[in-house]
Amino acid sequence: MIPVYSVAQVRVVESQEIARRGDATLMKLAATALASEAVAMLDEHPLTTQSLVVGLIGPGNNGGDGLYALAQLAELGCSILALQCTDKIHAEALADYTKAGGTLLPLSQGQDALANASLVIDAIYGIGYRPGADLPNLPRGARVLACDVPSGLDAATGLADDDVLLAERTLTFGAMKTGLLIGDGPLVTGELSVASLDFDFSEQNAQTQLVDENVARELLDQHRSWRDAGRHKYQRGVLGLIAGSELYPGAAQLTARAAVNCGVGLLRTHVPEEIAGLVAAAAPETVPLDDEQIREALSSARRYLHGRGAKISAWAIGPGLDSRTPPTGIIADVFTSRQPAVIDASGLELVPTGPSEQPRVLTPHAKELRMLLRRAGVSVTTEEIATDPVRWTRWAALAYNAVVLLKGPTSYIVAPNGSSLVVCHGAAQLATAGSGDVLTGILGYLLSDSSITGVSGLQTVSNSRMMELTACAASIHGYLGRITAKDGTVSASRLIDRLPAAMKEFGF
Repeated sequence: MIPVYSVAQVRVVESQEIARRGDATLMKLAATALASEAVAMLDEHPLTTQSLVVGLIGPGNNGGDGLYALAQLAELGCSILALQCTDKIHAEALADYTKAGGTLLPLSQGQDALANASLVIDAIYGIGYRPGADLPNLPRGARVLACDVPSGLDAATGLADDDVLLAERTLTFGAMKTGLLIGDGPLVTGELSVASLDFDFSEQNAQTQLVDENVARELLDQHRSWRDAGRHKYQRGVLGLIAGSELYPGAAQLTARAAVNCGVGLLRTHVPEEIAGLVAAAAPETVPLDDEQIREALSSARRYLHGRGAKISAWAIGPGLDSRTPPTGIIADVFTSRQPAVIDASGLELVPTGPSEQPRVLTPHAKELRMLLRRAGVSVTTEEIATDPVRWTRWAALAYNAVVLLKGPTSYIVAPNGSSLVVCHGAAQLATAGSGDVLTGILGYLLSDSSITGVSGLQTVSNSRMMELTACAASIHGYLGRITAKDGTVSASRLIDRLPAAMKEFGF
């Protein structure tokens, strides 16, 4: 996992590293990483003519990083140009850049070059940005690589100016910074990566841990075995879905299709009779589940929770339920079991507060989190949640004794003990009707498969593993949004159609 630190923590460690290794050494290390990232981006869109890389250069070390990187790119055969965006400039880095044959122009004389640039390196401010500073206007469609932090973004708060330089990719130095992941951060950073530069954060406590796609793959592989190929359908996860209503028939269909397209061994559905035909038509692989069969499954679970003897190994509850007339009795019975459950949408209005033996994941968006907190006696506004999402998600996790996933461009996953993970996908296209139902199907499947959870027999899934799998589901969901958006607009149905290919990318 990738530790996330505050800007204040990064500044402390950065000062220590400068004292130990020297300013110029660190800048040149950062520049090497930046130049490598630039080459990777240029290789994604190879040109027949020589690539022009334009650097937007600011006054401090961030500008120095950019100048040193441009000098290295010149040695690799790129055509380079530096545009001075502020009154001051890093003198030593400028000398190195000039020695490499680079030209420095004022920003006002560089508009034609920006229009023709293969890549723009934003090296103006970094973590030293202050709101209200002048920022250049870039041509529409410019490919931007941000050096450390996109100019116009406050790396401490995640607040961005209206004219922030939107990055296609951001390479941040030392460590992942909080402001890149909260507020406006995920909307302006593009693809995020970290060049650690061997900074020593051993004396700092990370604020949270970031789970990216590579980490998600590692987490999913923890308990997989070559023997999994010999399992039958009941061993590959049996998910019980309680969802849908005559008022909202589509949600149950979407969640069912998502679970099936993930590859669940067996999906059993408890839906109102009025929409049973619709669900069966949407996902003919499903098997209906009535009240008596649920009680039988819960009774069986007292003897065997997971694997060969489990009639249901996990639950997904809530999508499309009519909150006015939900099947409260049978859901209450499920809430007393020790089988893992993901609870979404109207199911969040039914989940009880307080201690519970059931491992649960609650998946609210901000308004639903406000509702959960008010049910627990905590009054808060959505604006307050947006300002400090981890704090308020932590309150809900404690109140409901559950792992809570706060959904958004950055997803926050918090356990009752206060530990947290974060997933940042920045796929705005996922803000579409039914997208959350797809996420519920993905997570429901992950919780149902014992080769993923790593538990069998009468073991229960730990909150730490519930957190990890929730982060994995959010990561798959974010990846799914990005690949779906590449060739058109996004809808929940299109997400589901792409789900088998996405699952394959994560090792399924």
